[in-house]
Amino acid sequence: MRVSADNGAAAQLSSPGGHRPVAELEQALGLSFRDRGLLIQALTHRSYVNETGGSDTDSYERLEFLGDVVVRLIVSEELYRRLPECDEGGLTRRWTALLSQRALAAAARDLGLSRYVLLGRGFEASGGRNGDAVLGDVMESVIAAIYLDQGNAPARDFVLRALSRSMEAACRPGWRPDNPKAELQELLQGQGKPTPVYCVVASSGPSHQPNFEVEVATGEQVLGSGAGPSKSAAEVAAARAALASLSPV
Repeated sequence: MRVSADNGAAAQLSSPGGHRPVAELEQALGLSFRDRGLLIQALTHRSYVNETGGSDTDSYERLEFLGDVVVRLIVSEELYRRLPECDEGGLTRRWTALLSQRALAAAARDLGLSRYVLLGRGFEASGGRNGDAVLGDVMESVIAAIYLDQGNAPARDFVLRALSRSMEAACRPGWRPDNPKAELQELLQGQGKPTPVYCVVASSGPSHQPNFEVEVATGEQVLGSGAGPSKSAAEVAAARAALASLSPV
C-alpha cells in the first residue's frame, strides 16, 4: 500500500476527517517533497491501514521510530549549543520537557497536522484525531519523512522552527519544567497536608486506544480528576486539575 508520488492518491489525503490536498500541507510545512508518498505514510494511522487492507508497515509507525531518534538528536544539540553553562541535569530536564508527547502534540496542532491524519472510521469516531498520543506520534513521523526526503539540514530547520516557542522558553534563565505532579506535591507539603495519592477509577476503550480516568486525593479529600491514554497521562491531567482547583481565584 506504500503510496508513491505519481499515484493519484498522493494528491489528496482522504479519510473521514482528512480531505485535504497534499500541496496544501506542503505549503503549511514550508517544504516541497520529492516523494509525497513519504509524507502520506507519515500521516497514516494503523487504523486506516487496517480498514483499507494494507500491512502494518504501511502506517506511520516505522517513520515514528526514526523520527524519535532524529528529533532527539536535533534538540539535544541545540540545547548543548545554546546553554554552554548548563549542567547535564539541567539539559536533561529541558530535553525531557521539549520532547514530551504533550509538547510534540502541541507543535503538531500549531502546524494544523490533525486535519491531514488518515484514520480508520472507528478510530475517528472515538475522537482519536486530536489526542496527544496520535499527534505526538505524527509529529515524529513527519520529521522522519522530512529527514529522508530532504536531508538533515531541512529536518533540523523544520524542528527548530516548529519548537521555537518552547525552545526559547526552555533556554530562559529561571526556567522550570512543567511538572504538575511535582508542583502539587510541593504545594500540599507546604500546607502540611498528606502526600497526594492517585487512583484509577475507570478505564475504557480498545487495547490500541485505552482511556484511563484517575482521581487524586490528599487524605480523604479528592482534589481533582483527569483522563488520558495512559495511567501516567491521566495522573498528570488529574494533578493539573487539582492545581487549578487549589489556585486562588
